[in-house]
Amino acid sequence: MVEWSEVGDGLRETRRYLLAHHEPSEWYRCYAPTVFGRRIHVCARCAGIYPGIAAGLAAYAVGPAWLVDIAFVALFPAPALVDWLLTALTERRGYNPVRTATGALLGYGYGLGLALFFLGGDLRVPLLGVLYGVLAGALLAIERSR
Repeated sequence: MVEWSEVGDGLRETRRYLLAHHEPSEWYRCYAPTVFGRRIHVCARCAGIYPGIAAGLAAYAVGPAWLVDIAFVALFPAPALVDWLLTALTERRGYNPVRTATGALLGYGYGLGLALFFLGGDLRVPLLGVLYGVLAGALLAIERSR
């Protein structure tokens, strides 16, 4: 049986992570608009990723053929990875507009990759995902070992 009070407690505890997955010490990576008199935090990179995903899906559906190329899936995530790497391994804090722009490219690659794989059956997409996953995992291990 579900204890609804526990569900409510859990939702109250995690609601601040709905739009920003950062701890307060990392809120500099967020935009902080005031909405209905309340300050909210929105992850700068995610602010680009989600519209980018929509753009990638839309390009597959109705865009010109040159916007639907596996090269975008292969190359567009790289700037976000480089930006993350620079901020993780150096004292550089980065800039939210850069995070948003690189997030938009990353999102476009995600959206297009989803469409190419699930609708087009392109098996190169999961291979690229595995390659990026291994690279990101290795870089995360290096960052955590510092």
